[in-house]
Amino acid sequence: MTLFFRSGPATDPIYTRTRNGLEDHHTRGRAYLERIWREAAQYVDPDSAEKATLEFLSVFWELQLAYALKSAGKSLLPRNRLAYKNNKGPDLFAENPSVWLEAVVVRCGSGPDALQYPETNQGDNYNPDGVVLRFRSAIRDKSAKIQDYISDEIIKPGQATVIAISGVALPRRFSGRTPPEIVRAVYPANDPVIEINRKTMAVSDSYIQYRDRIKKSLGAEVETDIFLESGFEHISAVLYGEADWITPPSPPGINFKIVHNSKAATPLPDGWFPAGDEYWWREGQQLEWKQHNEKA
Repeated sequence: MTLFFRSGPATDPIYTRTRNGLEDHHTRGRAYLERIWREAAQYVDPDSAEKATLEFLSVFWELQLAYALKSAGKSLLPRNRLAYKNNKGPDLFAENPSVWLEAVVVRCGSGPDALQYPETNQGDNYNPDGVVLRFRSAIRDKSAKIQDYISDEIIKPGQATVIAISGVALPRRFSGRTPPEIVRAVYPANDPVIEINRKTMAVSDSYIQYRDRIKKSLGAEVETDIFLESGFEHISAVLYGEADWITPPSPPGINFKIVHNSKAATPLPDGWFPAGDEYWWREGQQLEWKQHNEKA
């Protein structure tokens, strides 16, 4: 098998820094990428190594996703065995049960709602609603693409579909919020609230604030309850991962967050991926989640 990194011209600056860099994190990153390339190259486009010289992050995310799924025991179908031609279909397919995955790397965007990297020596300017808007944009675009695949009969009835989102390009990937932004993008969930009895100081109630829309900078509202409404039934779940190639998680995918669609025509089975966190919106307007604490 040929190597992932090749000599010659490359226009992607992250690719060239990783390939040519001499610092320890460059060495670690190269070694990791070559390893997952050996393990997962058969599941991605045959020209992915060449594509990486132009668009590194997208190729990395597809490789990382395939590697994590394979490591978790998922039965991925090699790209040369997929039924569609000319790579015109979703990025990955797992059997038993049948699950299609469409991968996307979320970018900072443009315009007044674009996310900004903090300036040197400046305070944190984290904008959580801006991250939610970026997720909603990616989900909207990939949802339409998956609908096209269904119309073209590439995705068959009874096959689950997952939009797999990477935050590797975002200014702040690890927000630590509860619930995380990916949940807030598809369900009407905002911040957790704890009510305390002033007399006894005992907790009297706890719940997640209900919020089903957010405002953009210019005033337009964006719905954030799309997994409770019609129009997205063809999406079984969204998956979010933020890891990079320098400090990859162990086991692969332990950082994944999977949010199930309550209205999915074909639900993704609970526990389909054995690591990371899972989220559901149950009857009675309750957000539930489970942490899979599988460690290496």
